[in-house]
Amino acid sequence: MHYIYWVKLGAFFIIGSVLALSSVVPSHAHTNGAAKVHEVAQEVAPKAVLEIEKDPTGGFNVHLETSNFLWSPEMASKKHIEGHGHAHVYLDGRKIMRIYSEWFHLNPYQFATKPGEQLLTIEFVGNDHAPYTIKGLPAGAEQIVDVPSDEIAPSPSDKNPIPTGTIILSAFVLAGVFFITRRVKVFYTHP
Repeated sequence: MHYIYWVKLGAFFIIGSVLALSSVVPSHAHTNGAAKVHEVAQEVAPKAVLEIEKDPTGGFNVHLETSNFLWSPEMASKKHIEGHGHAHVYLDGRKIMRIYSEWFHLNPYQFATKPGEQLLTIEFVGNDHAPYTIKGLPAGAEQIVDVPSDEIAPSPSDKNPIPTGTIILSAFVLAGVFFITRRVKVFYTHP
């Protein structure tokens, strides 16, 4: 009969561990990581001139004037065709979106994590998301943007820094300890 308590306690730990891991292991819609690159010669590499203009209603209007590159949004995530593809956009080193044409709107409120000068990088990629490179360096363009402090999302003050799984696991552990100590107490008080 005593082993049933240990089985129940073990079940608490297993379920709690699964719940804890499920909330802290990130899941990604897709990864940056193409396992390869498309190395191209300087003469045929995609080229870009980046023009960024502050939008009066907020954010930035970005124009990426391209040459040696054919935008192929309908082929995204499909077979690579040399000279075709789309672009990945990075703000301050963090990938924030894909673009499928020369124009897009950069909304700092949606993507920026801090105010001030940040590097906006556009990286040309093939349909298969593998980057075009020239002598190992990404083909694309980059420019500094100055993100105003009133155009970033405020960090929620009630945001809980402890992962939900950790809280659930702690609850299971405490319940298990309470259960065991209560049963042990009952076991010893009734000979």
